[in-house]
Formats: sequence, structure tokens, C-alpha cells
Amino acid sequence: MANELAQPKVDVKDGQINFKNVDQFKSDFEQIIQRNSNFIVTDETLTGSKKARAELRNAAKESASWRSKIKAELLKPFDEVAEIAISFEKKAKSAADAIDSDVKVFDEAEKQKRLDGLKNYIDARAKELGIETITEFNDKHLIKGNFNGTKPKQKFIDEFIEPELARLVSEKELKIANIAAVRNYAESKGFDPEGYIHSLDFKTLAQIMGDIDGDVERKKKREEAEKAIAEMEAQKEQERLERAKSAGDKKVDEETGEIIQNPQPVVEKTYNRTLYIIEATSAELNQLANYMKSNGIAFRGEK
Repeated sequence: MANELAQPKVDVKDGQINFKNVDQFKSDFEQIIQRNSNFIVTDETLTGSKKARAELRNAAKESASWRSKIKAELLKPFDEVAEIAISFEKKAKSAADAIDSDVKVFDEAEKQKRLDGLKNYIDARAKELGIETITEFNDKHLIKGNFNGTKPKQKFIDEFIEPELARLVSEKELKIANIAAVRNYAESKGFDPEGYIHSLDFKTLAQIMGDIDGDVERKKKREEAEKAIAEMEAQKEQERLERAKSAGDKKVDEETGEIIQNPQPVVEKTYNRTLYIIEATSAELNQLANYMKSNGIAFRGEK
């Protein structure tokens, strides 16, 4: 026979939560599980097996229901306070975000003032040194600690600005020297130097010198090839003239150099025939005689 599952009792005293009847709860649950475990299901035990299954499920369901109920009752005061806390947290965050937005706008405006002050100093120094000014700046250099108001501090100038300006001066001097070297070398090889000078923006001096040497070699090979072709053409022309001279009035094939034989005239075979005129008038005889004369036919007449 099934026994009821004893439920632990909740006791709240002085802010402390205690549970009573826990041992009885455990004992009852263990008995229910032990009593209804290890069933062998057969025709004879089927009904009992179903009852055991139902008792186990009911015990688990009853325990879960009690646990959820107690948890909800215990957390209800906290949930109410939690809702109030969350509401105020959202309001506080919103107010902080509004202030943060204004702070960022102010900080950006102040940073821009420091940047303008730094640019003024660098532009003036770049003009004195005869170099291009600096146009890119790292935000970490624009912190308040590097400035007195909007003017860069001397320590910041000595540690960061002047070394960079000195580097730009060195780069300019090196570029001037490289331009002179490229110009002199290109002109000594007979080339326009401007194209090579422009290459200094993305090539080293050694690379450009190598390019010039390569162009010298290519120019030499091109001139040698052109000379060889010209010599071949001159040789061919000389041979053609010699063949024409030796052939006289004979025709010469320009491709093979062979003499083309002039065609010999064909001699037509002539015939000797006797023509008897049976009857003709004097005018007709004259016409016949004129025809033969005009066509080169030799004839003689007999009466």
C-alpha cells in the first residue's frame, strides 16, 4: 500500500530559512522507489507494474510541484525588489550615457584644438627646414599631458617632434643626392634621366642604376641587330647590282638571282600553192591582189 510523501516544511526566522521534515521526506521517497523498483513485467504482474509506475511518477511529480511552489514563494519578495532595481539601473545607465556623449564631444573638441596647435608648430618648423610638413598624427600623441593648453610641451617636442623632423631632413638630403646620381649616370649613358628620377619614389638607387645598365645593354643589342640588318640589306643590294651588270639586257629573278631567258620568236611554216582563178572581173582581181599584198602574201600573176 502506497504511503504519502512527507513534504519538508519551510521555517523562516530572523532572516534565516530552514526546512523541517527533510529526513522524513528522504525516507518516504526511498521507500517508494525501493518498493516499486525491479519489477518483472508478465501477464500476472502487468497490473501491479502499472500501479508501481504510477506511484513512482506521482511521487516525482508531487516533489517537483512542491519544490517549484516553495521556490516561487521564497523568491517572490526578491523578484519584486529586483524589478525595482532593474528599473533604476536602466535610468542610471541612460543618464550616464547622455553625459558620456557630451564628454566625448567636449574631448574631441579639445583634442582638435591640441592638434591645431601642434600643426601650427610643425608647419612653422617645416618651413624653416625647407621640408614638407607632417600631415599624419597618432592620437596617442594628442593626450593632454603632452600640451600646455594647445601648445606642445618642450619635452614632447624634443622626444617626438624634432626627431621626426630631423628624419625628414635626412630623407630630403638623401633624395637630392640620389636625384643627382641618377641624372649624372643616365645622361652619361645617353638617356633622358627624368623617367629614372621618378622611379626614386618606389625604387632604391641601386635598383635604378641596375635599370639603366639593363637599358644600356638592350640599346647595345638593338643597335647591333639594326647594324646587322643594314649590312645584310646592303649585301643583297650589292649582289643584285652585280647580277644586273653581268646579265646586261637580260632579265634577272630578284628572289633567286637566276637569269630569265627572253622568249625566242616562233617561225611559222610557209607554203607554196598555185591558185587558179576561174572567172573574175578586173576590179575583183585588183581587190584580191591588194588583199594579198596587205597581208604579206607573195604572188605573181600569169595569163
